[in-house]
Amino acid sequence: MKAQGLLLAFCAVSAAMWAEEPDWFDAFRGRAFLQGDASFVAREKSAPPDAPPLFRARWVVVRYAAFTEKERRFWPSRNLLLVTMPSGAQYVLELSHGWVDETHLEEETPWQRVASNRTTFEVWSPGYDLNSEFYRLHADPPFADAADVAPCDGMRNRVRAPGGTLEYFIDDFGSRTVRASLAEIAAGTFNEDERRDLAALLKMSLDSNRAIGAEMPVYHLRDPLLAVNIAFLDQLPKPANRTVIFEPDPAVQADLATWRGLAHLPLDLPPFPALPAQGGIK
Repeated sequence: MKAQGLLLAFCAVSAAMWAEEPDWFDAFRGRAFLQGDASFVAREKSAPPDAPPLFRARWVVVRYAAFTEKERRFWPSRNLLLVTMPSGAQYVLELSHGWVDETHLEEETPWQRVASNRTTFEVWSPGYDLNSEFYRLHADPPFADAADVAPCDGMRNRVRAPGGTLEYFIDDFGSRTVRASLAEIAAGTFNEDERRDLAALLKMSLDSNRAIGAEMPVYHLRDPLLAVNIAFLDQLPKPANRTVIFEPDPAVQADLATWRGLAHLPLDLPPFPALPAQGGIK
């Protein structure tokens, strides 16, 4: 484990030295469409019906016309949870799949993000290491020397935030080293009020299975919460203690204008064109 920890640190330093800092929103190109929009209030399971909500959340799925209309099933997507606290503080949580340039598969792609009005915490999925064993095995056709393993090979993610940068192997996600590093980055990224607000999201129940889309791709309400779970991994409660649930918000749904700046939403969001009912894309 110690050796792998040193290797992880080496990979992170190497990436920091050689890679340019990417812009999250460069991966979302083309005209934007609204595939889903719903509003919820968050309450404790045991709270009475007239109890004030812990916070409100707007669940929005945005798709980007990066390809032709026949290929809209594969358009880039942003699965967004727009959270408003009783204090008025706002947060954007998202799980995103951006546009991928097939001629530059080694480039990083956006995955998870938490944003407040003053800071961001981002998790990126590094692109294919063109010298890695994984790429050599899965390339078409496979490389002849697929047995060669690059020194930084393995499935991994990269965290970028004002509090620090970390590249970690997926297999090491629950290790003490990664947990401690994430805690340090979160402490240096979010202030005390933000940490208190975001800690409330860690208590969201895993029972909710609300989804948009009857066929692939399917977008789940709980998916954007993973960004907070990563940022505050050391504070994540046990499933039995995650007792906050979403209920439909009875209030009239407001315009998304107040979120356009923080969530980087375009002015015009027409409905997403319906996918074929069956048989896939013709």
